[in-house]
Amino acid sequence: MDQTNRFTCNFIDFFLGQQGLWAFIFLLFLAQLLGPTIDSPLVRLLTALLFSLFMIAGVFSLSQRPVVRILAALLVFAAIVLRWLRLALPTSAIIAWGLTASLLFMIFLTLASVDRVFRDDGAVTGKRVTGAVAVYLLFGLTFAYLYSLLDQLLPGAFSLPASTNVNDPTHQESFTYFSFITLTTLGYGDITPVHPAARMCVAVQALFGQLYPATLLARLVSLEITNRQGSKPLPTGEKR
Repeated sequence: MDQTNRFTCNFIDFFLGQQGLWAFIFLLFLAQLLGPTIDSPLVRLLTALLFSLFMIAGVFSLSQRPVVRILAALLVFAAIVLRWLRLALPTSAIIAWGLTASLLFMIFLTLASVDRVFRDDGAVTGKRVTGAVAVYLLFGLTFAYLYSLLDQLLPGAFSLPASTNVNDPTHQESFTYFSFITLTTLGYGDITPVHPAARMCVAVQALFGQLYPATLLARLVSLEITNRQGSKPLPTGEKR
């Protein structure tokens, strides 16, 4: 019984902790990329479930301040309810409001995650590197929701290929793909921004895709050098 309780407590701590959030980010990223290849109602339900778990874990990984968590929980509650409601009743209003709530929380969570990864002056550990990669994925997913919302509010803002999944009115999977090829500045040209607002967002994301790896690498190198210097023994008689 004690082992069962310990396992349950460890599972809950992982689910509600930072490592659980990173895990759900990776799973949500994979689900949205693999969705078009194995499109089915079951896959859409699985993606919605991963989205819900990711949102819940995100609330608990944010600031410990009650006000912040309450505001985040309200956004998450609205996003989850509208996401599941969209499966049964995909009206334009439900889609737009659901994407808005999701996007606001994603922005909030991205900023908090960036602060957590770069603020701490501790050693360069596997958790820090995993967190930095997860922030990169989180940024790509955030822009995917932004592009989906722009497509809803400004019809024709993007030129989409004829093979776009007609079962997904948000084109979320297509915009996830587009977001990451923009983030990595590949630019295949199968999806192109047409509206000026869409072009501006794409330019900002492409710029971040170039700056983030360089900034991250410089930050990790500086932290590693600082920690190595701090761990060297001082000559006898000297003080730090």
